[in-house]
Amino acid sequence: GNFMAVDKALYYGHPVAAVAATSIHIAEDALDLIEVEYEVLPPVLTAERAMAPDAPILHPGMRTAEPTGGQAEDRDSNVAAHLQVATGDVEAGFAAADVIVEDEFHTSTAHQGYIEPHTATADWQNDGSLVIYSSSQGSFQIVRDPLATILKMPASRIRAVPMEIGGGFGGKNRIYCEPIAAMLAKKAGKPVKLSMTREEVIEASGPTSGAWIRAKLGVKQDGTFTAFQMWIAYEAGGFPGSSVGGGLNTSLGQYKIDNVTMDGYDVLVNRPRNAAYRAPGVPAPNYAIESLVDMAAEKLDIDPIDIRIQNSSGEGTRRPNGVIIGPNGNREVMQAIKNSAHYRSELTGKNRGRGVAIGFWNAGAGAHSMNAMLNADGSVTVNHGAVDIGGLRATEAMTFAEVLGIPYESVIPNLVDTNSIGWTSLTAGSGTGAGISASAYLVANQLKDRAVERAAKIWGVETADCSYDRSRRSEEHTSELQSHLNLVCRLLLEKK
Repeated sequence: GNFMAVDKALYYGHPVAAVAATSIHIAEDALDLIEVEYEVLPPVLTAERAMAPDAPILHPGMRTAEPTGGQAEDRDSNVAAHLQVATGDVEAGFAAADVIVEDEFHTSTAHQGYIEPHTATADWQNDGSLVIYSSSQGSFQIVRDPLATILKMPASRIRAVPMEIGGGFGGKNRIYCEPIAAMLAKKAGKPVKLSMTREEVIEASGPTSGAWIRAKLGVKQDGTFTAFQMWIAYEAGGFPGSSVGGGLNTSLGQYKIDNVTMDGYDVLVNRPRNAAYRAPGVPAPNYAIESLVDMAAEKLDIDPIDIRIQNSSGEGTRRPNGVIIGPNGNREVMQAIKNSAHYRSELTGKNRGRGVAIGFWNAGAGAHSMNAMLNADGSVTVNHGAVDIGGLRATEAMTFAEVLGIPYESVIPNLVDTNSIGWTSLTAGSGTGAGISASAYLVANQLKDRAVERAAKIWGVETADCSYDRSRRSEEHTSELQSHLNLVCRLLLEKK
């Protein structure tokens, strides 16, 4: 697999052996004693080369998975999958265009550059269960569940403990150290910690995909877009799984074009298996799209921001993949750019220019588990499973403080392990903050309702006659409400 080579080392940095020792120096000396005989095979380093008829095959027996209803060719291929998004009649759209612009584009891989290297510590328990300590973007979805598949054991027998994470940006949506650490720990009968060096991170962990793109845009004389066509090959690395789906399903979200065909390919090359990197799969095609829009604007002598506003999507626009766009600020943002002092300022001097580009990304909130308890001192402890990669605990605390009308400092958020909370999605997709704040809002209101029920019971009144008042927004009232919460908590303790 990706974490350890089997028949072939598919890229420079692909692990072929692992050693555990009582010190890093002994381990390094042991590695030096291992001799490996390699049969050097011709490398395939770009999508262009990988898709050539005479290209060496990385995985013999692999066939291209075609879109639903498509017939795959019965031959070995480096193309793992072909996806298509289409709407309208592209040929008719181009026939109706007064101007057609097209070009070919290439983007290279780029690493996320997070500060903390990948690391994991594995510790097998006497009952045969495994505890794994690591930093990732998802304790369940990224660590526990894939590790259970790799180790062929029930997920319930693995406890993934999330550590503080030193950056990810999508790059920690894959595991590298955890399986190796687990197997070494099992053989050694002791806990094993495995950490990658910075060099190993760059050589062997997943960057974003490189891409090879051919794209074409049709435009009427008045600037109306009539058709768009794109062919894009993503370099997945040594194993399938590029962000081709994200790229095709998100491209053109900022525009309304009735006739579109986009074909995407997941292509294997002798490079590290790619990983997400901020809006995975989207920047490459968006680079091509926005370049063509600029080319069309120049040919038609239309201001680049005006042609974008003219063709902008809005609430109710159907994207090429069929999804209807909800409320958004796309046009408002474009108009604000046009009206800004910066955009309207005069360009002076040589080699001065001004560029504009618009992109689209749909955030996914995911599934989140959370529980909370009201403590005897009136503070609130919140337990959740979403890895905090950039302020989620602050988001939770602010939401609870807002709903309950208590100080921010009185909310104690905790990121807990997979045995202590229900299944939770990975932290990714630019939507975890929204998703977890929605969960926090619901749980905080449930907590408020329980407090009212308990207070009514203690005071011997109907629940309907008891209310939780946080309508006044002064520091005095917040302090008063906190005091009442403290009183309720103390009374609850006395009733036990």
